[in-house]
Amino acid sequence: MRTASLLALLLTAGALPVAAQPKDPIGRFVVDLRGVVVGLPTAAGWTPSLPAAAVVPSRGFGFEGGAHAHVRKLGAATLGVGATYSWARGTVSPEPDSLPEVRTRATLFSPQLSLNFGHRLGWSYLSAGYGAVKVVGDSVALADLPAAVADSGWSGAITLGGGARWFLSDHLGVGFDARWHRLSPRDATATTPAAARATMFRLAVGVSVQ
Repeated sequence: MRTASLLALLLTAGALPVAAQPKDPIGRFVVDLRGVVVGLPTAAGWTPSLPAAAVVPSRGFGFEGGAHAHVRKLGAATLGVGATYSWARGTVSPEPDSLPEVRTRATLFSPQLSLNFGHRLGWSYLSAGYGAVKVVGDSVALADLPAAVADSGWSGAITLGGGARWFLSDHLGVGFDARWHRLSPRDATATTPAAARATMFRLAVGVSVQ
């Protein structure tokens, strides 16, 4: 609930400057380059097989890039289509030598439709889509414990979120995007264990070019 409240507050704050901007229409294209924080799945099936006392990463840091086209005016909103590619990594290095270091890498590909509200020098948006997420976890071998790997392969994921962009000049701006990825459950195969449905939250902040 606190995360949802924070997102609502950020979107509201983003909409206030928009109202004061000149009423030039939103640009046709925008490209985003951002740093990203991702909540990583920690349930069985998404992580390698480990001793009961081992700890797996719950948060990863990385980068993302995205591109969007604004294709049609719909009343007060502008319809956009685009996609983002995100990559993040988290590591846990425990103090006791009896527990392994565990690393998790997440790759997220998120095609999406957006409704954008505002003008060329600043706008907020809400977006949704369906993409894919890949989670790979591994542990470092110890003297009496072999290395372990869990590779989810690409899993389908519904994505919902929103954000805002503010432009400091005609072409260069800053912005943020907050998004939930709902990962589909996975049946066991010969090489991967079953995994329950999982949710990942992603927050990205960086620069935008239009």
